[in-house]
Amino acid sequence: MLMRYALLLLLVLQAPLAYSGGACIPVRVGYIDQHRPPYWLGEGEVVPEPPGASVDLIRAAVQGSGFHCPPILVRLPAARLKMALEAGDIDMTPIGEQPSYSPEIALPRDRDGNVDRNRALRNTLVVLVRSKDKVPANTNPADYLRGKTIGASQGSGFNPRLREMGLNVDDGARDLDRNLAKLKLGRVDAVVTNLVKPGHLDATLKRYGGSIVQLQQPLINSRLWMAFNASYYRAHPEQVEALWTWLDTNRLHLGDYINKYRNTQ
Repeated sequence: MLMRYALLLLLVLQAPLAYSGGACIPVRVGYIDQHRPPYWLGEGEVVPEPPGASVDLIRAAVQGSGFHCPPILVRLPAARLKMALEAGDIDMTPIGEQPSYSPEIALPRDRDGNVDRNRALRNTLVVLVRSKDKVPANTNPADYLRGKTIGASQGSGFNPRLREMGLNVDDGARDLDRNLAKLKLGRVDAVVTNLVKPGHLDATLKRYGGSIVQLQQPLINSRLWMAFNASYYRAHPEQVEALWTWLDTNRLHLGDYINKYRNTQ
């Protein structure tokens, strides 16, 4: 009996005091189970600490949006995330721009009912090439990539949009470093990756000693939304809308979190 009381007391003491002020509204956040520093750290189902810059941003967004408790983090293979969201096995996951969206998925909408392109995280997609290929730095990347094979990370939200553009995408590799290894071996002709803020790829390129360079012009500007299960949205519209607004206001925090991780590596 004494042990049971002690366990109950421990659970009470461990309650998330930082989120006090209202009843807890649990939100299950799904994200990839792959190690993609500095955004997502660790492999498999276990969430490490620190978890990565993107998880830090999501935690801050939930904390600032009236859920009153930390998010429940669920790591899944990239191919399962969208299906899990539609089925209600998770409540929220990041989703990139797509030609259409399932009715089981809720996204922020503008006054006309269209997907709100403002309440999104924005990334610039840049192209990396081998310096020995002597591609002029000011080359138009869309023109250069026609008919070539592009390395892109598995499950990246921008991959469907690249295929819509008629580009040949090889997304078999799990992260940027593996794609750059394929580039050096000649298995792909170029690699695309997000540039969250100017200069954030400098440390990566430095490791390759000038053998890999970045084209000056971006390929596209991509958007990423925090998508919710539609039934979850109908149950908690106030909190979900607050989260979308928080991300719109604080989107630049992702760059701050990325710098924090780079400074501690």
